[in-house]
Parts: sequence; C-alpha cells; structure tokens
Amino acid sequence: MALMNPSSVTGELHASNVDPVIRAVSVNHAYESNTGWVTALRGFNLEIQHGEFLCVLGPSGCGKSSFLRMLAGLMFPLEGTLLVNGHKITGPGLDRAIVFQEPALFPWLTAAENVGFGLEMAGWGKSAVRARVADVLSIVGLSEAASRYPYQLSGGMRQRVAIARAWALKDAAVLLMDEPFAAIDAINRVSLQNHLVRTWIAEPRTVVYVTHDIDEAVFLADRIAIMTPSPGRVATEIRVDFDRPRDRAVPAVAMLKQQITGIMHGLERSA
Repeated sequence: MALMNPSSVTGELHASNVDPVIRAVSVNHAYESNTGWVTALRGFNLEIQHGEFLCVLGPSGCGKSSFLRMLAGLMFPLEGTLLVNGHKITGPGLDRAIVFQEPALFPWLTAAENVGFGLEMAGWGKSAVRARVADVLSIVGLSEAASRYPYQLSGGMRQRVAIARAWALKDAAVLLMDEPFAAIDAINRVSLQNHLVRTWIAEPRTVVYVTHDIDEAVFLADRIAIMTPSPGRVATEIRVDFDRPRDRAVPAVAMLKQQITGIMHGLERSA
C-alpha cells in the first residue's frame, strides 16, 4: 500500500497517458436544512481511472453520498466541474448505474425480472435479456433464486439482486454504490463483499463505492480516497496493493487499517 499526494489536496490535476473516466475539479455543494444552509463539499477534487475500484471513505455527513449522487446525475454541484468520459454530467445516463443502501426492487417482479427490467427498457430482445440475466445471476450466485419474488429472499439476497440489476447493463461502464451493505449484519456483509469482488473480477467495471467502514474499504478497493469531515474534500489517497482474494488476518492488512484509522482520527481532531 502507498500513500499518495493527490490532486485533491493541491487543487491541481495530474497529467497522465490515460484520461480518467471520472474527474471532479473544485466541486462545491451546499443544501438547505431546517437550521439553514449546510456546506457538504468544498474544494472537492478527484480523478478515477478506467476499471478502477475506488472507495470513498469518510465519516457520516462529509458529503460522500452527495458526490455519488452528482455522479449519477441526480443532483448537481453549485460550483466546479464534474466530468464522465470528458463530458459534463447533465443528468442520469445509461453509462452509469447506481446501487443504493436499500435494494428498491419491484415487489411484483421475480429476481430474474428485476434484473432484466433495465435491459428491457434499453430495448433488448427477450432472448438476449434471458441470456444476460442468467449470466449475471450466475455471477452473483443467485441462479437458484431466479424465480423467487423479493419477499421470498433474504436481505442479503435482495441486495445481490440489486447489484445484478446494475451489473446487467453492459453499457454502464461506471457502477456507483452508496453503502449498499450498511444495513446487512456483519456475517452476511462479509459474504456480500466476497460476492462483489468476484463479480467485479468476472466483469470489470469502474466502481465508485461510498463507505464509512475502514475494513470494507481495505478489503474492496484498489484505491481509497479519504475525506475530511464536513465540508468534505479528499484529504489523502491510499493505494491498496494486496492481491485478491484478500485475507483480513494478514498483519499487513491490519497495519493498513490501523494507519487509516489514525489518519481519520487526525482529520476529526483538526476539523
């Protein structure tokens, strides 16, 4: 693992041979609450490369979910620039899929029908939808649950269906994930993280994963962007070089988690 001196600290963009798929430059955002205006992001800068699994790690209220929703085109920055593949985000698009904390499945559709819904809306033929749904359900380990309805599935299985639904969209080269396992118990959360890694290895995507869980970030990410408390900005970035599948019991992994914990405590004290 290696600490990085990111553009997010200096406000400058590093030139590279490959343009990033996502680029946030000097993004500021605020929202109105019952007590007045709250600044969620201030001077937020970040670059994300093609095929990278990046975790945005920070405390509650630091603006990480606001950043993800901006990437999804569900809200917009007050100031700054936010680009996907060099184009300004003007709204939701088929090039991006999002998975929320709650699965938000259609209760009247089976698991397979939920996964195939977006493909049908995109104009896929019935046979192509069936084939693609079967492939993705197999990747996430839910082939046997294809004909079940959401009420017949556990919470973890419903979340895997939600992930499969997003992953099924081949044109969605960017997958946005907003703490999708936060409501899952600890044992099932580890299982879901393993499923997610296997899915990503089977069909690589650019993943932007928001979390406040240090263990989760170290287990999943190629790179971790650590945010300051509100108003949020990227304070530092850490590249995670451990091979997959990762062993949480390895001393080097524990040392990295301890290092990140120290960084975050330091940011809280200086806030």
